[in-house]
Amino acid sequence: MQRLIGNLVSLGLKEYEARVYAGLVGIGEGNARQIHEVSGVPRPRVYDVLQSLVDRGFVEVRQGSPLSYRPVEPPIVIGHLNEILEKAVRESNEALESLSLSVHKKFSPIWYVQGDWSIRRNLASVIRDSRDSLYLLVLDPDLPGEYADVLHDCSPEITMKVLVPKDTPVSVKLPRSEVYSIGEFCPLFREEIFGKIFSSEVRKEGSVFRLDGIVLSDDRDLMIIYRMNGERMAVIVTLPFITAVQSLFFERMCRSAERINPGKNQEE
Repeated sequence: MQRLIGNLVSLGLKEYEARVYAGLVGIGEGNARQIHEVSGVPRPRVYDVLQSLVDRGFVEVRQGSPLSYRPVEPPIVIGHLNEILEKAVRESNEALESLSLSVHKKFSPIWYVQGDWSIRRNLASVIRDSRDSLYLLVLDPDLPGEYADVLHDCSPEITMKVLVPKDTPVSVKLPRSEVYSIGEFCPLFREEIFGKIFSSEVRKEGSVFRLDGIVLSDDRDLMIIYRMNGERMAVIVTLPFITAVQSLFFERMCRSAERINPGKNQEE
């Protein structure tokens, strides 16, 4: 029931309206007392909520003592709410376009992204826009599975190079990919930078950071997906000085890594 109420609220009803309407659909017809009992809406509020639904055409009233109410059929109500919502979407798009926001948009080489929807949307854009090369460094074994639908949208002209730490299984097969098992590779650092920084927790100023993965597209778009105190976040970097160095970094890792699927590309 709570999910139904949430969906009705998303479509434009207020919470009490959603509870009263859903309660009425459940009992078919009833007076204010019965509607209060089935919906859980406080008795003093039932009357004004019912009147609001009557005014919107979602509930019909039958005169008598007491008054009796019945709901308009759900397909009619949902259809009308959907029309209102679609109209609001169209008008909002038109109004925002008229503001010409793109004229005021300034280029920034570093963006921070939070929330699964935003991370997924930006990752899809990076994957979709890739034309020449695509690297995916996987530190969280669940990452490819969580974003499998997005990763499958890469161009058929590209072979994705997937790098995973040794002894880290990645169960999801990715299309047109070369998978490499990697470890420490560059004595220049003199320390195990991969093990200490890339694949381990890093604590700084009271926060705990863990890298989930890195995506590099065309030596141009770098997306670092990480967790801070358990919450997944991402940084998108388009600064050439950083992306070019990261490209060399990945190339070096591939040259010194063990190819897991030699001689063929994975196909889903």
